[in-house]
Amino acid sequence: MATTDSRVAVNILYAEDDPASGRLVKSIASTEGYSVMVVPTGAEFLKALDDKPDLILLDLHLPDASGLDLLARSRARYPDVPVIVATASNSINDPVTALKGGAMDYLTKPIDHQRLVVSLANAVKILHQQQDLTLLRSELKETYKLEHMIGGSPAMTHVRDLIRQVAPSDATILIMGESGTGKELVARALHYSSSRVSKPFVDVNCAALSETLIESELFGHERGAFTSAISRRRGKFEQANGGTLFLDEIGDMPLSTQAKMLRVLQERTFQRVGGEDKITVNVRVICATNRNLEDAVKEGAFRMDLFYRVNMFVIDVPALRERAADVPELARHFLALSSRSGKYAARSISDAALVALCKHQWPGNVRELQNAIERAMMICHEEEIQISHLPPAVLRETRSDSRQAHNPGKLNGQNLVEAVEEFERSMILAALETCDWNKSQAARQLGVTRRILSYKMNNLGIDKATFDQ
Repeated sequence: MATTDSRVAVNILYAEDDPASGRLVKSIASTEGYSVMVVPTGAEFLKALDDKPDLILLDLHLPDASGLDLLARSRARYPDVPVIVATASNSINDPVTALKGGAMDYLTKPIDHQRLVVSLANAVKILHQQQDLTLLRSELKETYKLEHMIGGSPAMTHVRDLIRQVAPSDATILIMGESGTGKELVARALHYSSSRVSKPFVDVNCAALSETLIESELFGHERGAFTSAISRRRGKFEQANGGTLFLDEIGDMPLSTQAKMLRVLQERTFQRVGGEDKITVNVRVICATNRNLEDAVKEGAFRMDLFYRVNMFVIDVPALRERAADVPELARHFLALSSRSGKYAARSISDAALVALCKHQWPGNVRELQNAIERAMMICHEEEIQISHLPPAVLRETRSDSRQAHNPGKLNGQNLVEAVEEFERSMILAALETCDWNKSQAARQLGVTRRILSYKMNNLGIDKATFDQ
């Protein structure tokens, strides 16, 4: 029997020209807690589709329409609505054709009570899975919206502009940048800003797969293709059909696989390992690498023809040291993420700690900064992260700055308060200039309120009129 939760607000549209069968199904379904609307003709069924049902039950033989045709039309209109077909025919052809056409189950007449209950319960499970998937996709789309890409620096503004320009197209994209800069985030932003947003985003780390495994991972394999291939397996290209395939670290792809990759990118067809049939896919390919592919071509490690194929449109993701002005915003973002767990006491970062973070060169880029904040939160038992909570690599640079200063206890000839003021002044000016001196926008970029921004501008003597002179 269906659970109470699974039956809530589930409306069934049943196309059935036999009144007795309609009454029987409605009685059984109503007893289980479902709401059923019975329509006797195809015309009425199509009209009733305007009020989207949660579940469809469809007789394959109606007086004025083909049930298979109605199945196709309902699936085209509402691909997420489960359909169960019913038939009085002894032929197996109609149920098989219906299942191939997208029906999730079929019932034979006279409809068995228990068989109907089980089929409806299974359909509701599928319905809830579809609803969960839709919600997840909506949340992912919101998460990877361009507006949520952190950083108001000119370099990141340029990256967002490039994403907006190329996301609507199906062009192959090459994302370049050092390890840890966020190349996958850019790839996801491209996908969730495109028309393929409702389709899968599938990622493959080419550097993590051996030469013997990568082809099976990408193209799939047939049963018996090799010793451990005990069943047919769909590869990443098939899994990403209709959506986006992200090939991370494509510069580490073996040369033997590169030749097959070139053919797939040109023809959008391939064969599974051990297979003979050609499989056609509609996939948008996004590649990423931390290597210089032009140098790899010269060294013979990357095919020139594949390089020109993936080099159609390039997005360079800047290293964190090239956008130091984004460090405070990123640090606060990672602080907020870690705070959600409720495990840590820290809720803010001191100005002195922010100065130290901004001075660090971040060879591991954004990933290293995230790890630094998480580490600081683990050892910080106060509400505010201090310099002493930062990783040794950051502290070494801070101590190095101190030793190079003219006076003991000074930072480049300044005391700590002066250094913090100078840093705040440069950050505020950069934000104001980026936002064309719009205080509200600049405050949002800096992660403070407009009132706090105005207060700090007052204290630091920052005034637009002075800078316009």
